[in-house]
Amino acid sequence: MTKSVGLKELCERLPAMAEDYGLRLVPAVPENHKGSAAVDDTVMTPEQLCDLARAAGARILFHRTIPFDSAALLEDLEDAEDDQDTEQLPHARSTSPAVDSLRRRMRQRDGQAPVVELCVVLDGVAVLWSRTAPWVDDLLAALSEVQEEQAAQAQHTRTLRAQGAQEEIARITQLLCDAPSFRAATTAAARRRAADSLLPTPDPADREARNAHWRGIDQALADVEAASSAIYNDFKTKLNDLADELVASGALDDARTLQVRKIRLKDFLQHRSGGYAPPTDVLALMLELPQLRHPVGTRRAVPGRQRKETLFAVELPE
Repeated sequence: MTKSVGLKELCERLPAMAEDYGLRLVPAVPENHKGSAAVDDTVMTPEQLCDLARAAGARILFHRTIPFDSAALLEDLEDAEDDQDTEQLPHARSTSPAVDSLRRRMRQRDGQAPVVELCVVLDGVAVLWSRTAPWVDDLLAALSEVQEEQAAQAQHTRTLRAQGAQEEIARITQLLCDAPSFRAATTAAARRRAADSLLPTPDPADREARNAHWRGIDQALADVEAASSAIYNDFKTKLNDLADELVASGALDDARTLQVRKIRLKDFLQHRSGGYAPPTDVLALMLELPQLRHPVGTRRAVPGRQRKETLFAVELPE
């Protein structure tokens, strides 16, 4: 029997072939035999193996057929598709034609015997012979190609999702950082409340959207805090100049109480900083400056009275 004979024909021929060589068929192959040798089916036919067994006095021809099970191979393929689906963009859900074709080809082979193993024990050595159907190698090669395609597609999809997520995070961050109500909030909690009023609530089922939503808010909180700190740290180096600027603007002309001056100062600094609420320490330091400690009208009146007292001195009698 030559190698061109198919495995189906070989399986059908085995009982008669064993009988011809005086061998008894046993549907099993010795496992973990202490001594074993593999015979290449390209150099020995099943008949030659049986002839060798008869010549060496062997009485048993072990054999095993391994039926093809497409489900076992397709399980890995399905798992890969499921993993890829979790990474798919909403518009990218599709089934590859190559995957569909491979499924059909594999399922058509179910029940066939892609591998036949024969074994005879000669002088304590298990001589193993096997043959694999050519179509098995073809299917495995096609499976490998599909899996590589899936891996490349999954990587591409993950890259697109990562880019999309970063763009969404950047959009949310910029939107919040530009919002006056978000900049003006004085605490992280207040800024989160401002963010809730500015952003739509993401779908609870959309994990990617929820992640981008919260990461964008967190980034905006950090950016606003950093920008505010940088601006007011710079302001601390020129408090007198800022106080003079506030007085010159006339915003304090009718501010007769400390509370009113504090409100006007806060509004001035917030406008001057680009919308960031001033920290309490900057307000306290500036309110202690001479320009801002007393009402503007009082500061102007005192020098005036002093000038009049100098010009119009009262002469006392001798």
